[in-house]
Amino acid sequence: MIDNLCREWTASDQHGAAILRHLWWDPEQYEPVASCQNRDGSEHFIVVSDVLAYGMPWVEQRATGIHLRLDPAERICHAREQAAMTYAWASHWLVQRGADPAALAQYRPVPADPYGWGDFKATGLISAGDYRYARPADARTRVIEERIRRSGDRYRLLGQQMAYSGNAVDDDLREAHYVLLLDNHPHAAERRYVVQLETVHRLRAVYTLDEGGFQTEKEAKQWVDRIDARDVAPLPATDPATGLPAAPRIAAPTAAPAAFQPPSTPRRFTR
Repeated sequence: MIDNLCREWTASDQHGAAILRHLWWDPEQYEPVASCQNRDGSEHFIVVSDVLAYGMPWVEQRATGIHLRLDPAERICHAREQAAMTYAWASHWLVQRGADPAALAQYRPVPADPYGWGDFKATGLISAGDYRYARPADARTRVIEERIRRSGDRYRLLGQQMAYSGNAVDDDLREAHYVLLLDNHPHAAERRYVVQLETVHRLRAVYTLDEGGFQTEKEAKQWVDRIDARDVAPLPATDPATGLPAAPRIAAPTAAPAAFQPPSTPRRFTR
């Protein structure tokens, strides 16, 4: 577990010491989801789910990126962490610090009996808020996540929050959170404000990720304010690979009208 990585190491500074104390005293708060390390094992990059963030209407993070850098000669550990709303954005922060994005895309498998109930198995997740045991549902979600990890400084975070909680409707079947971004890509000029909506589906123990671009921040916020768990409006289409507004559909060319041909024989008109 994470708390054992630096159990007998000295923190490099007060901020790192606070992080290590937290890991040692409350190791059950974080559930590792993905991780990697550099070649000599001196740096560890870990994506975790924050168990305490579930079901809180004001929550602004469900995941955390943890970066540990070890100095074996001095037995010193440099520790930093960054909270995020989703696994992908926690991974993005770690990639910016040197993590391998391909490695962080390999999520750890969910335990066969995650709740420790023995022969009695839960159907999916006990609660839609059990983010730690949810995994990407489909290829589209994975494509969007991969773009986020590798996006560098393309996006600027403008806001993030729970869209609706698991007990809002349908007997706790799903829960959703959103992230509002400013897209600095030059080709995104027409729809620069991006909403990403991540929804956890309890019975399938998966989450889906959708996104859409808006011309103004006001339009994006209006869409967010209208989110209803019973009927979530579709997001304006974007290309999942690029995150840019979908290319307009160009109608197929129609056949040109036949050129006028005079009749082969003169027409006769009768009175």
